[in-house]
Amino acid sequence: MIKAYILIICEPGHKYEIAKHLKKIENVVNVDIVNGAYDLILEALFETMEDMRERFQNEIKQIDRLMSTLTLVASEST
Repeated sequence: MIKAYILIICEPGHKYEIAKHLKKIENVVNVDIVNGAYDLILEALFETMEDMRERFQNEIKQIDRLMSTLTLVASEST
């Protein structure tokens, strides 16, 4: 199982609606609204790297008013 954290920047004023949309995606475990350089932090679990790439390209990256992302893949669980 692969755990990933995706840091998201949204267009101003849209982070709450984007967070609601992200929570509906199958692999998403948690979505937090944060303050600072990023607007949202998404935590997700995937079976494979390919599964992660497909889900990211087909569902997450296509969301309107999502400006940019940074994906962090966990190297180990503690």
